[in-house]
Amino acid sequence: MKENINILLMCDNGLETVGGEQESTKIIIRGVKDAFTVGVVQPGLLKKSNLDVKFYKLTTATRIKHLVKRPLSFLNYIRNVRKIINRENPEVIHTQAQVSFFIVALLLKTRLISSNVKFVHTERGLYTKYNAFFKKLFRFFILELDVLVTTTEFNMKYWIKATSKQGKAPAYKIIENTAGELFESYNNALEKPISSKIVVGFAGRYCDWKNWPLALEISRKLNEMLGENLEVEMAVGCLDEKSEVETRNMFNELKGFLGDRFNGQINIDIEAMDNFYYGLDIFILTSNYNTESFGRTLVEAMSRKTIVLTTNAGGSVEVVGEDGNVCENTDEFVHKVNELYKNKSKMIDEKEKNFKRVKDVYSLNNNISKHTKLYSSLVKR
Repeated sequence: MKENINILLMCDNGLETVGGEQESTKIIIRGVKDAFTVGVVQPGLLKKSNLDVKFYKLTTATRIKHLVKRPLSFLNYIRNVRKIINRENPEVIHTQAQVSFFIVALLLKTRLISSNVKFVHTERGLYTKYNAFFKKLFRFFILELDVLVTTTEFNMKYWIKATSKQGKAPAYKIIENTAGELFESYNNALEKPISSKIVVGFAGRYCDWKNWPLALEISRKLNEMLGENLEVEMAVGCLDEKSEVETRNMFNELKGFLGDRFNGQINIDIEAMDNFYYGLDIFILTSNYNTESFGRTLVEAMSRKTIVLTTNAGGSVEVVGEDGNVCENTDEFVHKVNELYKNKSKMIDEKEKNFKRVKDVYSLNNNISKHTKLYSSLVKR
């Protein structure tokens, strides 16, 4: 492996933890590591990896958020990041989440690292989701940025409006997310046949804006309507003990009225998630209004010929690409599921349409080719 780093990727969460940022970063690494020499700065210690890139030991904490609560540890993390950047002298730094962005922007602003580095940031959060303080902070530090990347046009329009009138606006690029290499091929043997039973699934991280109470209410009302013909599956990512306790309490409540027709899983790996999606007829994203910049679980589900429904959560509406599959409340979701259950030919058509859309718009090749083109424009050859 070459010693000089072309691309330094920086994450807020360890790549062995569960989350969209982590999966997207691993996809980038696998896709570009043969064309560029890649280094990764992340919290946590990597126990196992087949990524074949350079990682740096910084802290045992798996999330930068844990360090922010301990100011001395956080300052030490920033100091070590500075040392790595100055030692490795990367041509491009690409931050994958907000805290990493602020760290690099601060180091550039205070001239503690070279201004020759090209600074790229992928913003996975909706601009509208941030409070006034963080919006102002972003606008202040955006001046240090060379390229701002978002995963949907929906999110980009807000960022352009907020930052394009700054003294130095960055270049703007849209690079759509992808489900990743595992989801590029399709196993017909695992395809769920249409039957008298309908399987509805929910997946995502356990946090308030994912609106798990709505998922619970949808399941309850669907059970009242469909009874024994309904099965519910959930796959939930928990980043701390509190969220795991609350998830298990939710699972117990679902078991209470669904019995063996409910199956819930916590912190399963991507291979298990693949099997999870194969077993569904319909996947529902229940996130709150304007909280999703993309909605990666939707693309994963679509790649397994699963019908996807969403709330008006932001970028997820763009990903679904069908107004009729955007629902505002429990009753609308229940009505849509029941409509599909009664019309098997429509269900089959929607499954195939979703499969085609994910291949056309959210393929691995699209994501990697756009990242490769971006990096090639910034790296000196």
